[in-house]
Amino acid sequence: PVVGGNVSLYNESPAGVVDPTPTVAMVGLIEKEEHVTTQFFKSRGDVIILVGEIGDELGASRFLKVCHGRKEGLPPRLDVEHEMAVQNAVRDLIHAGLVRSAHDCSEGGLAVALAESCFNPDGILGAKIQVVDTAHGAPATALFNESQSRIVISCTPHDAGKVLATLRTKNVPHQKIGEVAGDSLSINEFSWSIAEIYDDWFNAIRRAVESDAEPVRSL
Repeated sequence: PVVGGNVSLYNESPAGVVDPTPTVAMVGLIEKEEHVTTQFFKSRGDVIILVGEIGDELGASRFLKVCHGRKEGLPPRLDVEHEMAVQNAVRDLIHAGLVRSAHDCSEGGLAVALAESCFNPDGILGAKIQVVDTAHGAPATALFNESQSRIVISCTPHDAGKVLATLRTKNVPHQKIGEVAGDSLSINEFSWSIAEIYDDWFNAIRRAVESDAEPVRSL
């Protein structure tokens, strides 16, 4: 079904009007349990690969809204054929047993996808990342743009060669960007404590409610 942004015809909050946002809800079937692939990195030493381009589209992004208070620009463009190529390539790698984790780049871009991949419920893991920005844009653009058709995957060092060769054969853009390591998320010259950003992420809703000047009335 195609539903509203909050599955409701009521589109206002104390903060203002909520922009109408069609949301497509879908259900799929995974035939084999071993093909279920979570977003979380699994082991230190695993290789991290970005499938898709680095991207450069900051329009209508979370970064602009949160960090600069700007709500502007065109949303990212979607190339359906390219999206299918990326999705099919990652699916084939998963079916071949070569992928240990997979996480799409969406709200917040590559940096947020990498951070969320570190939050394994069985024990948070760090990552050491070196991104080659082929567009030579500002670091913030490379880290936080929300260009479509990008998936962060991880694999064992033993399987990395097979994964990269498969992506080359399928002519799908990709780059090896780092490895699972340490207890911080390091991206180029930037570094954040995983424990601290996990705390910010896990407790975000509770802190937002507790800091609200006016308590939200129950329904």
